[in-house]
Amino acid sequence: MRPMRWRWAIDMALRALNLDFKQTPRHWSVPGLLLLLIGAVLLAYVASVERSLTGQMELVEARMEVLAKRGKIKPAQPLDAQELQQEIRQANDILQQLSLPWDALFKAVEATSEKQIALLSIQPDVGKHMVRIGGEAKDFDALLAYMTRLEQSKILNHVYLTSHELRSQDAEKPVRFSLLANWVVQP
Repeated sequence: MRPMRWRWAIDMALRALNLDFKQTPRHWSVPGLLLLLIGAVLLAYVASVERSLTGQMELVEARMEVLAKRGKIKPAQPLDAQELQQEIRQANDILQQLSLPWDALFKAVEATSEKQIALLSIQPDVGKHMVRIGGEAKDFDALLAYMTRLEQSKILNHVYLTSHELRSQDAEKPVRFSLLANWVVQP
């Protein structure tokens, strides 16, 4: 019985392959015709929408010409290349300013303040990544302690005292100061 099994396996393996290399013409199938019909309907729909939008654009352009003739609006003038570059630079500067972590800067300055310090101004310089801080301190020691706390924050470093003035005409004799610090912008 064993030899029969092997013979059958050998017969199956040695059978000639019947390959047909010439293409026989295919007839249209129902799904293919349906897809063709759906594609044609969609093409007609897109063409009608395009025609409608073109008509609307022509109508708007005609209205703009009438308004321009009446003097109510000025037709758009092409921009000079230098003007366009200047506007692009300004837009990029604004985007750069908006993308900076302003909240982190203000939180760091607020976290270091105390009762002995009164902040009067915070002026960030975005291009140089510097911050100018103006205020009044109860005394010079409070000012130095405030500068140390600012220096220890993660957002500001290299804090320098650019000017100070003892306000002797005031009863408490506060020290008015101006600081300059590097603003560490972290991504």
